[in-house]
Amino acid sequence: MFTVSFIGGCLLIEPEWEDLESDYDHVLNVMGIINLDPGYPSYVGIYRTTNLDEPSMSLVRKDTLGWCDCDDERCWECEENPQLDGYWLIDNVYEPTALIKNASVVITDDLSNDYQFTFVEKITFVDTIYLDTSFTFYGTTIEWDTTYYDTNHIPVNFFIDTTGLFEPKPETNYSLSITAPGFNPVFGSLETPPYPSLDSLVQQGSLVDTVIVNEPFDLHWRLEESGRGYVTGEVMKYFWGTWEDDWCGGDFDPFVIDLTNSDQNPITVQTEYCFEEPSNDNQSKDYFIRLTAMDDNYHDYFIIGESSEYSNALLNYPATKGLSKGIEGGFGFFGSIASDGLLVKIAY
Repeated sequence: MFTVSFIGGCLLIEPEWEDLESDYDHVLNVMGIINLDPGYPSYVGIYRTTNLDEPSMSLVRKDTLGWCDCDDERCWECEENPQLDGYWLIDNVYEPTALIKNASVVITDDLSNDYQFTFVEKITFVDTIYLDTSFTFYGTTIEWDTTYYDTNHIPVNFFIDTTGLFEPKPETNYSLSITAPGFNPVFGSLETPPYPSLDSLVQQGSLVDTVIVNEPFDLHWRLEESGRGYVTGEVMKYFWGTWEDDWCGGDFDPFVIDLTNSDQNPITVQTEYCFEEPSNDNQSKDYFIRLTAMDDNYHDYFIIGESSEYSNALLNYPATKGLSKGIEGGFGFFGSIASDGLLVKIAY
């Protein structure tokens, strides 16, 4: 009876809401990555802490993408408004409210060489697609190739090296200095990890370039004097704009390895077991195994998080809000990664 009365009593309580206000000096929240992988830039993202009543995103502009003619069936607004001949396609561009653009960002190597990073709002990529559109006319084949140029603007909102001079090295010390008007300076330091190397993949006692679904396999890597690695696997299910949902096999939970531990090398990977085979024309896929080495800051921030300090009982996993790794004077992290991979096939 006591339990029932207690629960019932709680249900009758009128909730009273109280407005929460934040009263503190804002600090910088930094996300810095030194990436050793060729073709992938190192970057520093800078934000400030926010007030409780601030929106997370703010509208900064409206971009006109083009004219949509109602003769094109893809212009769906014409169906709702038959009187329209067409309409302009407008893209609302948002950015984080707390974004900092006017900071001075300098990364310095252990030889005291300074590299000034510059704020970049977006990066433009132009994809070139060649299609064979040859056709036959009265028995004669007309060779005709069509080229499409697809321009993509990718928002980044990061500070990056725009000179091409910053070429980070493995197992090297780097420091970070950030100054922004109205905020305390932020400093960071790290030692980059070694370049990892996946040596081979062995299944059923033999080196293989095609993994058999539902069979465990062993991963061999080069031992290092320091560092940890994060192992992931991805089946390439996306092909020419289509996501193939009927494929099963190759998935496993990512895990961390000690790159110095010979007792752990090789390590056996057991993928998710699949009970049904895909269709006959979908019997194999590309399979990419990646080993990402990370420095201590990256490992402590993303892998360990705040598990020893704070746990979110609602989400049931550690949180990293308010955590600082490799950073002094603000929140966030300054870390480094380097990766290696094996591209094989996976098949039934």
